[in-house]
Amino acid sequence: MPGPLVSSTGHAGLRVEAPDLRLLCDPWVSRGGAFLGSWFPFPDNGHLQGVPGFLEAEWIALSSAHADHMDLAFLAGLDDGVRVVIPAYPSSVLRDRLTAAGVKNVVEVEGWQRLPLNSRGDWLTAIPEQSPMSHRAGFLVVADGISVLHCNDAQLSLSQTRRAMIEVGGPLDLLALDASGPRFRAVKRLVRTVKPRLVMPYGGPPCVLDPALADDNAQIAEPDELPAETLRLFPGDSVRITPTSHDVTRDPRWENFSYSDSLAVANHLESYVASRAQEIAEVWAAHPDPVAGSGLGEHFAEHFVRLGRMSPYFLERIAMTVRFEVAGADGGIWEVHLGPSDETPQYTFCVEARWLEAVLSGEIPWEDLLLSRRLSVTHSPDVANPYLFALLRHADVDALQAIEDYDKRDPDATVTVNSGERTFEVTRYCPHSGEDLAEGAVIEEAPEGLVLRCLAHNFDFSLTTGLCLNARCEPIMVAAPA
Repeated sequence: MPGPLVSSTGHAGLRVEAPDLRLLCDPWVSRGGAFLGSWFPFPDNGHLQGVPGFLEAEWIALSSAHADHMDLAFLAGLDDGVRVVIPAYPSSVLRDRLTAAGVKNVVEVEGWQRLPLNSRGDWLTAIPEQSPMSHRAGFLVVADGISVLHCNDAQLSLSQTRRAMIEVGGPLDLLALDASGPRFRAVKRLVRTVKPRLVMPYGGPPCVLDPALADDNAQIAEPDELPAETLRLFPGDSVRITPTSHDVTRDPRWENFSYSDSLAVANHLESYVASRAQEIAEVWAAHPDPVAGSGLGEHFAEHFVRLGRMSPYFLERIAMTVRFEVAGADGGIWEVHLGPSDETPQYTFCVEARWLEAVLSGEIPWEDLLLSRRLSVTHSPDVANPYLFALLRHADVDALQAIEDYDKRDPDATVTVNSGERTFEVTRYCPHSGEDLAEGAVIEEAPEGLVLRCLAHNFDFSLTTGLCLNARCEPIMVAAPA
């Protein structure tokens, strides 16, 4: 059994090739970048367009509607016979956006439902995040007897990863996932616990190429070491995985490139900026500043009236005034009252009118603007409100209802956690995202005393009071230690 050839397409994308199988996972390869031209994959993967057959496939698996995973410019050019697999999320937004782009052959799969990929026994399944707060999922692929858990940027729990191992009947052959920045500690713990044969941290994070944006490329760095044999693949690099061995083939393009070589990174960025100047100019040209009297303010007010009608539950949990400082000829300072709130804004969004207009016209979703570098957000007090961003991100009645239903499930369930000889009975499910707190971490040296940390989003709960210490979130129940 030769085993599949797994290649990097850049960012969080993979190509899996085996007899009778060519599968692309989350390919982000078009030249225009993502999120209004503010994100580009790093390093540049543009050369892959010229590699014969590299971007051809019978199957494409898309994990989310994020523009760095759902490359509509690339997908719109697919042959009609290519099947595009998506997870079954609570709303139809992902499917609708693909259909509107002209993608004709969309296959929607429920979580953990096995989808046969050929007659040789290869299959995949989608593993959505436990909470519907974010519509992200990993894909578990078995090809030529080898298992690949392609997590992209989904934050799968330990219990989900262990179930994936049960599905394939043993350790994972390749675990591919985002190990950047604040995720690294949780990823390191996951890798140490599940012990995959190989782990592949994705490239990136994405880089900024638009000179009009503040330089945010300081994040570009090689991830720290993980407790497993680690593959660091650049776009076009590949690895052949067999049941007993693996063999890496490097794309000669990267012979003199390394994250640790600051001069090589700087030179690469310089040439990359020049090569995408036209695409960035086209983004600006496509979004002129609305002229005075365009009606932007009226459209803004109507937009938030529609959002406010979608979910009383969300309005109760947002309960704040949000200020928008909109720059441009038809801009201004506009405030939105979401739920019961006082007049003092807790969040302030600063954005140019040209980019806000793209949302109000329906050209892009709020998700694209929120993830772009073309909007800044400040808030006071320093307490996060995930419900505000979920309302903007989803803007869909079915998606918001799924979150409400999830929040209200089995509220009396508890679990026991330990710190030394002390035992605490606490709420089992994190009130933010529903992560099982049985897999949380007890922090014994926090300034606030003993803290239970949810490893999904690093929300900290006091084991004395149950209060969330670093975000706006419902408290957990904590029984007196035994």
